[in-house]
Amino acid sequence: MYIYELNYPGQWLELENDDIKFEIESLLLLLEGTLTEAAIALSMFEESRSQRPDPRDEWYRDAGLRQQINEEIRNEVGDHYFQNIDAYDILAEKRMRAKKAELGILPRSYLHKIPFIHAHTFVYAVDSFGKFLEALQDYDETPKEVEECLNQFDCLLPWVKKIRNSALHIEDRSRGYGPPWHKKKGKKMEVQGFLGLSILEGNSLCYTIDDGSYQRVEISSNVLGILVSLANRLLVSFEWSGPERIAPS
Repeated sequence: MYIYELNYPGQWLELENDDIKFEIESLLLLLEGTLTEAAIALSMFEESRSQRPDPRDEWYRDAGLRQQINEEIRNEVGDHYFQNIDAYDILAEKRMRAKKAELGILPRSYLHKIPFIHAHTFVYAVDSFGKFLEALQDYDETPKEVEECLNQFDCLLPWVKKIRNSALHIEDRSRGYGPPWHKKKGKKMEVQGFLGLSILEGNSLCYTIDDGSYQRVEISSNVLGILVSLANRLLVSFEWSGPERIAPS
C-alpha cells in the first residue's frame, strides 16, 4: 500500500475572513482526500494485476469441477442424461457457476475488469486534484503559488482531464462524438488512427479524447508523487498557526 506524506505547517489558516478561511480549509482537506483515493487505487491496481491466475491452472481446475458436476447429474437422472444432453449441459453450467461462487472463484470477465476499475478510480482522483487547484485559484486570498501549482499540474499531466471526460462520456465517444456542442450539430470526430476506449497499455489507461487523438495517462507512483509534491508545495505557501502535523494520520 502506498502511504504518502503530506506536511501541514500548522493547524489553522491565517486569514481574516472566517468564511473564506473555512472554505479554503475545506478545499485543502478535500484535496488531501484525492491523494488518499489515488494512493489506495494505485495500490489496488498493482495488486490486481499481480494476482491474475495462470490460465493453465485455471483450465485444469475448471475441467475437474465440470467432470465432478457432470457425474453428479448423470447419477441423478440416469439414462435420461443422454436423451436430453443439451438441457443437462445447461444445468451443469449453472451448477458450475454456483460452485465457483461458493468457492469464491470470480468469473474471468470480473478478474479482467478489476484493474480497469482501479485505473479509472486513480484517474478520477488525479482529475479531482486538478479541479480543487482550480477552485483554490478563484480566491483572491490564496497565494500566487496556487496558480503555479495548477500550471505545473496541467504541464505534467496534460491529458488527465480529457481522458476523464472520455471515460465519463464513453457513450458519446463510442459513437464517434467529441465535445457536446459538436454532438448537438451531429458532427463527429476525425479519429486519428483508431477509436480506443478504456484500454490498458501496461500501466497506462488510454482513451480517444474529444479531438480524435489517442492519449494515455500513467497509473503509477510517479504520478502520485507529482500530486504529493504539488500538495506540499501548496500547503507551505499559506500562512498557518498552531503546531505542525503530518497526514495521513
